[in-house]
Amino acid sequence: MNVSDIAGSAAMVQSSQTQQALSTAMIKMRADSDDQIAEMVRKNAQQAPQPTKSSSDGFSTYA
Repeated sequence: MNVSDIAGSAAMVQSSQTQQALSTAMIKMRADSDDQIAEMVRKNAQQAPQPTKSSSDGFSTYA
């Protein structure tokens, strides 16, 4: 193995590590985004009007 082979291998390893770090960061960003969406849905569900029990024929407009 000569110096250029070693340098090339080192550059490939560094590139691979950089790609892995970027992929990990993107996965974390996606998870954070999913957490924010879930929180918004949870808050929205708490604020939504709840269906009331009707004493009529049992028909409900809530599906």
